[in-house]
Amino acid sequence: MSKIRYALVAAAVCAALVFGMSAQPASAAGDPWPVTVATGASTPTGHGVWVATQNGLVLVHGDAKKFGDLVNHALNQPITGMAATPSGKGYWLVAGDGGVFTFGDAKYYGSTGSMHLNAPVTEIIAGPKGKGYWLMARDGGVFTFGSARFHGSTGSMHLNAPIIGMTATPNGGGYLLVGSDGGVFTFGNASFHGSTGSMHVSSPTVGAAGTSTGRGYWLATRDGRVYNFGDAVAQGGAYKKLGALRQVIQITSVPGNKGYRLLAGPAPLMIAPPLGPGSSGAAVLQVQQRLLSLGYWMGAADGLYGYTTQQAVYAFQKASNLPRTGTVDLVTHNKLNNATRVVPRSKSGYWIEIDKTHQILIVASGGHTQWVFNASSGSDHPYTLDGVRYSAHTPEGMFHILRQVDGYDKSPLGQLYRPKYFTDTGIAVHGYTDVPPYPASHGCVRVSNQAIDFMWGNNVLPIGANVWVYL
Repeated sequence: MSKIRYALVAAAVCAALVFGMSAQPASAAGDPWPVTVATGASTPTGHGVWVATQNGLVLVHGDAKKFGDLVNHALNQPITGMAATPSGKGYWLVAGDGGVFTFGDAKYYGSTGSMHLNAPVTEIIAGPKGKGYWLMARDGGVFTFGSARFHGSTGSMHLNAPIIGMTATPNGGGYLLVGSDGGVFTFGNASFHGSTGSMHVSSPTVGAAGTSTGRGYWLATRDGRVYNFGDAVAQGGAYKKLGALRQVIQITSVPGNKGYRLLAGPAPLMIAPPLGPGSSGAAVLQVQQRLLSLGYWMGAADGLYGYTTQQAVYAFQKASNLPRTGTVDLVTHNKLNNATRVVPRSKSGYWIEIDKTHQILIVASGGHTQWVFNASSGSDHPYTLDGVRYSAHTPEGMFHILRQVDGYDKSPLGQLYRPKYFTDTGIAVHGYTDVPPYPASHGCVRVSNQAIDFMWGNNVLPIGANVWVYL
């Protein structure tokens, strides 16, 4: 068996598992803002890889060069597919609605963005000489543009399982489609060499990759097993390396018959709702790791559903417009499986955003969300303190962190723990023992005591930092 090497593509989110080649992959443990990984593509040399996330962020490794991404664009549908040009100097991204986005020397030849589709688009495959492409939908519908030619589809067939992968022959004269049950369908000059459709396999098929000769292919399953057919050589799998918290989401061949890459991401959450305070175990750990990967702060991923985990769940439910139960019920569970990071309102610079509508505090840098905290702002109810009547209102607008007190500070708004003041009238972000999922303060912005300790310890709210309070 060839040497197996691992390259982290985004910390705690995905991994590119390289089989059948000895190129040294680059580590990406420092990549910022990891989000749910969607797809990837190898460079023509086989010594690099691009990885794209659902929100259009492109990460590069090895000799792959970045030519742009969509992270600051508003997408109608998440990114689902990626293909590189033959030169390696560009790539295409495709979204679920079939919208195609070009970068570098990749040219635009059309899309299904304005069409009515029966199923979402999940793949884009470069056409002959990179002068076109195929788009593949989940029902096996195939759409051709430029040099890519139509050779057939399963769009009108009755399928036992959805189509999840596609690979074209080297000259573009055919292609094969594979279903999640391992069934293989060939069209044009693509040859059938076998399938896992009649085998007993331990998990669904997630993709197919063809050999450079066009006379064989590999099929990969979600648990990291790889099955070879035709002249495809067995190189190994990842089923012993993934663990319970990851799954393979894609297989791509390395040019020159040098092997293949498996792209891995978070496994679907275990179906064990409801989970709430007092719950423990592997299902809780999965929830915690998923929340942390999306930027929702909590104390630690330890498998124990404690107060900070509940705070993170509150924040996720608020940001997702879900009922604020503080427990991972079935609705929250399903939403977590397909969630992406919160998009901040700021587009550049470092900002502390206080979203009063959703009652969350967002820490954003360069238009990307770093952290999301559960928060509780002013209730807008009148109250009386020392005989003076006040309105419990958190003012909207743009401010700065003006001063801070490292300890308890008595103010007209009450006893505040480690406050970070951003108005000259005593409005602050501060810690509190009770941060409910609704506006409840006298006008300040409450976060948990544990959260404010984290903010102080990591200089998250430094003096002078921009604060934006909005509805």
